[in-house]
Amino acid sequence: MTLDTAHPKHPHTDDHTPVLSPVQRQAVQEALEAILSSAPMRSTLQCQALLQYIVEHTLSGELSLLRERVIGREVFGRRADYEPGEDPVVRIRAADLRKRLALYYQSLHVIPDVRVDVPSGSYKASFTWRADTPPTAITSTALHPEHSPETPAFETPSFIGNLPLAPHAETSVIPPDQDSVAHAPLPQRVHSSFHYKKIALLIFCAVLIAGLMAAANWYRGRSDRILRTFWAPVLDSPKSALLSIGSNAVYRVSDEKADEYSRRNHLENSGMEFFPQFDSNQTIISTGLHPAENSFVALGDVASVSEVVGTLAHFNKGYQERFPNDVSFAEVRNNPTVLIGGFNNPMTRELTRNFRFVLSARNRIEDRQEPGKAWVLNASTDSHDTEDFAIITRVLRHDEDEPMVSVAGMGQYGTLAATDFVCKPEAIRQLSAALGKDGLRKNFQVVLRIKIMDFKPTSTSIVATHIW
Repeated sequence: MTLDTAHPKHPHTDDHTPVLSPVQRQAVQEALEAILSSAPMRSTLQCQALLQYIVEHTLSGELSLLRERVIGREVFGRRADYEPGEDPVVRIRAADLRKRLALYYQSLHVIPDVRVDVPSGSYKASFTWRADTPPTAITSTALHPEHSPETPAFETPSFIGNLPLAPHAETSVIPPDQDSVAHAPLPQRVHSSFHYKKIALLIFCAVLIAGLMAAANWYRGRSDRILRTFWAPVLDSPKSALLSIGSNAVYRVSDEKADEYSRRNHLENSGMEFFPQFDSNQTIISTGLHPAENSFVALGDVASVSEVVGTLAHFNKGYQERFPNDVSFAEVRNNPTVLIGGFNNPMTRELTRNFRFVLSARNRIEDRQEPGKAWVLNASTDSHDTEDFAIITRVLRHDEDEPMVSVAGMGQYGTLAATDFVCKPEAIRQLSAALGKDGLRKNFQVVLRIKIMDFKPTSTSIVATHIW
């Protein structure tokens, strides 16, 4: 089944985008409502508002309102003079929106009549129509605006059997020759046993297919039950899950210094995406560098968030994503929390510092119950690491405190491997065996060793466990 892509057109904006008919517009609105009420979107008001804004102004053709600075003001309440380079809220939420849209369409069992997307690199919506959408869903104005609604923009060919006829072709039926009919050989009678064998074969195939489907459902259900044993404390809470995402320490060049450097070096259309060459005697102030806090996330952590979100969505669990500086300890106590990231997530370091296995210095995991015992990461100078370590911590609900899960690698590969570990049924089986009987029903910590090859985690093993 193929898809046809179409975008709305506005007479004052994009002449290459076809107009949508009223029926198509209604279909887009219905698709939008379905997306907004879906599991991936229900828990994020900001992504809902962003998608509604983008679709509304794409349909109206007001593409000048679909710029980052305008969206920041209109959707996220930023001041008129705010700088998107210093406050990338629109880019972050747009990336989050695209991820949630992908999760939504992955959850569908059939291809929808129209698919709504926000392509990367743009804040304009795209509408992809299923190729077999009935012609009545597209009025004449969608293809030929000069046609009146009563005049069809295309004609549907007639069919006799499987042979198409021209739309206005005249047809005639030639009567068969009577002698040829009279002398035509009679078909041989099909033996009744063949008929019964055919029915028996069909029944056998139907039973076989039903059995395979039942086995697949049983295996899927068994895998879900195993995976759920790890996530049960978070899933069983009536409150939505809080995801705290680590942010990497990044400095950016101020707009004034970047513009000055671009003019001096004749750089055109470079924006902020280049590396200025500084003199060895320059200071932070003279280079124009300033910290971009809570703005950049490592790719490994982004992939980790996506995997956790996919697992929560699979079990229809609501969630919200936040940077550590946007989360209070009161919220952590009152909501089931998933901490993603190790050294780059101050919330992880603070909430796990009194447990047995802790992140220490810049490249160590220490065992507080056995002084001197530690797992040390000897990071390479070119970031081409061959191993990493991570700590998985899961704490059940206690008194008034909601449960907490932490996946904390020393680096992004450790965090990614630890997240993958807790989101795969086969890994949870391995974890259950390491923890022993009823271990998954208690508080525990696990230390993982991760092998890395070509910037990808290739194998993960458990090197230490603690249960209480």
